[in-house]
Amino acid sequence: MAESHAPQRFRPPSELSDEMLARVRARGERCDDERNPDRETFAELGRLGLMKLLVPAELGGLGRHPAEFIEFSRRIAYEHPSTGWVAMTCNEEAEIFAAHLEASTVAAFYDEHPSAVIAGSGVPRGSARAVDGGWIVNGRWTFVSGCSVADWWVVANVVEGSRPKDICHVLVPADPALIDDTWHTLGLRGSGSHDVVLTDCFVSSEHAGVAENFSLPRPNEHPFYRLPSALRFPFPKTGVAAGIADRAIDEFTALATAKTPLFARAELAARPDAHAAIARATALAGAGRSYVADQLDEIWHAAATHAEITPAQHARARLACSWSVQNCIAAVETLVNSAGSTANFTSSPLGALLNDVRAVAGHFMVGGYQMDTAGRVLLGQDPADRNF
Repeated sequence: MAESHAPQRFRPPSELSDEMLARVRARGERCDDERNPDRETFAELGRLGLMKLLVPAELGGLGRHPAEFIEFSRRIAYEHPSTGWVAMTCNEEAEIFAAHLEASTVAAFYDEHPSAVIAGSGVPRGSARAVDGGWIVNGRWTFVSGCSVADWWVVANVVEGSRPKDICHVLVPADPALIDDTWHTLGLRGSGSHDVVLTDCFVSSEHAGVAENFSLPRPNEHPFYRLPSALRFPFPKTGVAAGIADRAIDEFTALATAKTPLFARAELAARPDAHAAIARATALAGAGRSYVADQLDEIWHAAATHAEITPAQHARARLACSWSVQNCIAAVETLVNSAGSTANFTSSPLGALLNDVRAVAGHFMVGGYQMDTAGRVLLGQDPADRNF
C-alpha cells in the first residue's frame, strides 16, 4: 500500500451521504429518550463499511486516514452527539480488534461479517485464564458505548499470573442479557454506554490475542498502527466535540435572529454581547480544530516515515486534543450564557449540547488535566503517566 506523507485536512468519507445524516438527526431524540443508540442507524453504517474506517484494507477494512475519521465523527455528532460518539468509539473498537488479534483471524472475520458493528473496551478490567483451546474470561467493563446495538464485543483482560502484565483482547458475540443498564446521564444520553459483564466465559484461542501491556499493535505496515494507544485514541474525540460546537454555533445563530430579549427593542442578533459570543465561539472552535490538524499531520508523517516520535511531539499532540475539546466546551458555554433563559428550556438544544460536549471531556484521553501533563513533558519533567 502506498503511503502518503502529505498533510491531509479534514474531509468526510464519500460513503456518508446527506440522506444518512438526515436520518441520524431524525432518530436522535428517540435515542436520548431511550438512552440507547438506534439499531437501524448502525446497521446501515455497517453496510456502508463505515464501522471499519481504521481497519487496514488488507484486513478487510477501509484503511482511511485518521483525518477522514475525525471528520466522519464530526459530521455525525453535528446531527446527534450520542450517535457521533458511538460511531467514533465502535470504529476504535474495530481497530483494537484488528490490531491485537491475528491478521488471518481479522481478515476471515470481515470476509464473513463485512457489516459487523463492534463495541467494547480497551481498558483491561477483566481477567483471562488460559485453558485448553482458549481462555476463561471474567470481568465488568464500564462505558461500553453502543453495546446494545453491536454485533460483537471486544474487551481487554489481564492474563492471570503474568508479570509484567500481558493483555488478552477477546472477541465475543454481543449478548443483551450480559448488559447491566448503568447509563443514566445528562450528557451523551443516547450513547448507551452501559456496563458489560462476562462470567466464566469461554473464548477460543482463535478469537483472542495476547500482547504485552502498552505494546504497539501488530499490523505495523499501516502508519496508524505504528502509533501507541495514547496517540491513536485522543484525536477522534476531537471530532465529536467539534461537531457539537459547530451545531451550537448554528443553533445560536438561528436563535439570535428570531429572539427579542425581554425589554429589548431589537432581536438578540443586534446586541453587542451576542456579537462577542458568536465571534468568540467561532474562534475557539476553529482554533482548536486547526491545532489538531497541524499536530495530526506531524504525527502521521513521523509514523509514515518510520521516524521516532519525540516526547515533545507526543506532548503537543495530546495537548492539541485536550485543548481542542476544552475550547469546544468554552464555545458552547459562551453561547448558552448569551442565549439567556432560552437555553434552559428543553425546546432549545443548547442546554443539551452543553451537557454533551462536557461529557466528551470526561474521557480520560482528552480530560483537561492532560494539558498539565503535556506541560510537564514540554518542560522536560517526567509525565508521571504511562499513557505519555
